Formats: sequence, structure tokens, C-alpha cells
Amino acid sequence: MSNGTAGSDALTQMVRAALDRPDMSYQALSTAAVDPESGERVSTTWLHKLVQGNVVRAPEVRVLRALAAALRVPLLEVQRAAAEQWLQYTSTELSGLPEDVRAILGHLSGMKPGDLSKARAVIEALSTKSNESSPEAS
Repeated sequence: MSNGTAGSDALTQMVRAALDRPDMSYQALSTAAVDPESGERVSTTWLHKLVQGNVVRAPEVRVLRALAAALRVPLLEVQRAAAEQWLQYTSTELSGLPEDVRAILGHLSGMKPGDLSKARAVIEALSTKSNESSPEAS
């Protein structure tokens, strides 16, 4: 049985990469995979199933928190990998952008293709005008 998607196995790949390290084993990963909120541990059996592509449902958040702890990566990174693997969803990172830019992108995402080309032309015109009025660096 597969992981339920027609392509990505992003979370599986994260775990495989960790298991490829010389100091890592299924048991060591399981021992480190403890959810900091509930104290629950991810079993070696579940890790084996994940690596073999036999986990058919997305893991619960407690499992993702435990994997994040074991893999020493941010929870958001593990959540994104799980979303990609089970939901075929790839997120677009906007959190590092200023609020104004996120608002503009939100408006653009709902526009029809014909209107997008007009919006792009306006943005490019504003960018050109801004660059022309800026003093050149010396």
C-alpha cells in the first residue's frame, strides 16, 4: 500500500534522510521522537511503515511534533512535508513578507488571468517609476 498520493513522499524522505546518518537507527529515531506536549513517542513500527510507504493516513499533530523534535527541524517544516505527502498541498511561504505585500498577493490570487496581466503591468510601471526617481548609488 502506498502513502496515498500520486507523487510526493516529502515526510518519508525527511525520515529516510535522518536514518541515512551514520549515528541514526530506527530505535534511536523512535527514542528521540517524543511529542513535547503529550510525552507520547513514535514507535519504531510506525517509522518502518512510513519509510516503506505503508502509512495511508496523515499523521496526527502529536506525531508531527514528535518527528520535529527527533529530526531537530521546525514543526512547520514537518507539517509542510506531511501536507505535501498526504494532501498534495505545497505551501507558499508568505510569513517573511511585509503585511502590505501579503495583502497585495492575497488580492492577486483571486484575480482572473486577464486581470493579472493588467495588475502585473501596473506593478512593473510603478517599479520602473520608483527606480527612475531613486538616486543612483555612488
